[in-house]
Amino acid sequence: MKGHSTDEYPFENPQQPATLSPAVRRLGWTAALVVLGYLAWKWPLAVGAAAVLAGVLLMHELGHYVTARAVGMKVTDFYLGFGPRLWSTRRGETAYGLRALPLGAYVRIIGMSRSDAVEPADEHRSFRAQSYPRRLLVVCAGSLMHLCMALVAFGVLHSFVGAPDYGSNRWQVAEVVSTRDGVALPASAAGIEVGDRVVAVNGVPTEDWNVFVSQVQSRPGEQVVLEIERDGETATVETTLAENPETGTGLLGVRAEAAIRYETAPLPAAIGRSFVDLGTSIANSVTGIWGLISNFDDVVDRIVSPPGDPSANDDLSTRPLSVFGIVQVGADASWGWSERFALFALVNVFVGVFNMIPLPPFDGGHAAVATYERWRERGGRSRYMIDPRALAPLTIAVVALLSFLGVGLLYLDIANPINL
Repeated sequence: MKGHSTDEYPFENPQQPATLSPAVRRLGWTAALVVLGYLAWKWPLAVGAAAVLAGVLLMHELGHYVTARAVGMKVTDFYLGFGPRLWSTRRGETAYGLRALPLGAYVRIIGMSRSDAVEPADEHRSFRAQSYPRRLLVVCAGSLMHLCMALVAFGVLHSFVGAPDYGSNRWQVAEVVSTRDGVALPASAAGIEVGDRVVAVNGVPTEDWNVFVSQVQSRPGEQVVLEIERDGETATVETTLAENPETGTGLLGVRAEAAIRYETAPLPAAIGRSFVDLGTSIANSVTGIWGLISNFDDVVDRIVSPPGDPSANDDLSTRPLSVFGIVQVGADASWGWSERFALFALVNVFVGVFNMIPLPPFDGGHAAVATYERWRERGGRSRYMIDPRALAPLTIAVVALLSFLGVGLLYLDIANPINL
C-alpha cells in the first residue's frame, strides 16, 4: 500500500536524475490536468479518496523528513512519486518536487548505508553517523506519523462527527412485505416505509429487535398502536396485526436491518476513547497481518479467482484490499462522514503497523538493521555497519512478493469488487 524509499531511487540513478524536456513537461502537465479535471467531474468522491491517500503518503515522508532534520541529518530530496521528474524546486539543501509515476513518495537522507558516497564535510550529518536512538527515531517516524493521523481522526470522530455504535440491537425497516404464504400483511397499509423505526408497540419500547418481535408475535389478530420514527419525527398509527396460519403468531410485515447510532462525547472522554480505539486498531492490525501470512494460500486463491466469482468475497474480514479497493470503498456514496473518518483512521493504523514488518525494504527492516548493528557494537565495540549487498537477495524477494500482492489485489478489486 505504500512504495517509498529512504535510501535509493528505484527507477533511476541517483547520481544522474532522470528529467524531461520543458516541452514534454508542459504537455504532460496539460494532459494530467485535463484527465484529473474529467475524473473529478465524473467521480468526485473517488478522486477525493485518492487525494486523501496521496496526502497520507506525503505525511508519512514528512515524518521522516522532519525527524531527520531535527536530529541533524542532511536530506537532499523530498519527492511525491518516482521516475522522471515533472517539477521540482530547491529550498536550501533539499529538492522538493513531483515525479511521473504515482507509486508512492520518498525522502533521501545521505549515508543510509556504508556504501553510500558522502562528502567528507557532510559525513557527520549522514544517517550512519548518528546514534542508534536517532537512527531508530528517523526510520520509525513514518509509522508514528500514521498513528498520529489515526489518533487525530479518532478524536474528530468522537468529538464532532459522531462515532458509530454497532453494539446496540437498534433496528430499522429494511423491507416492507405485503403478503406471506397468501396472508395479507398490514405494514404497507399502515404507511410503514423503508428506513422507518418502530420504537413502540402499544406503549412498549421496541428499539430492540427481539422485543419488537416478541410484542408482535404475542398479539395475532389484535389492533395495536405503533409508534413510528421517521426522519427524526415521531407519529403513531393504528393497525390490526395478521396471524401466521402455521404458528398462530402475529405478523406485521417488515424485515429489519441494523440502525446505527452516531454518538459524540465531551473532549476529555473523546480523547480517552481515541486512545482506546488506537490500541484496539493496532492489535487488530497485527492480527490481520498474521492472518494474511498464515492464510496466504487463501489470499492466492482469491487473487486467481475468475471475474464474478462470489467466493472471492465470502469472508470480508479476511479480504485484503489494494489502494484501488480502498478508494472504491471510501468513495461509496452510501457512506457518511463517520464511516469515512473511521476508514481513514483504520487504514493509517494498518499501514503504520504493516510498514514496521522487520524486513527490507520496509521501515521496520531499517529498524531491524539498526538494532542488529547496535547489538554488534555492544560492550564498547567500534561502529559496525551491515554491507547492504548482503541484504539484496532478501530485499529483492520481498519486493517481488509485494509486487505480486499489489498487482494481484488490484486485479481482485477490479474483477470481484466488494459491493457494500
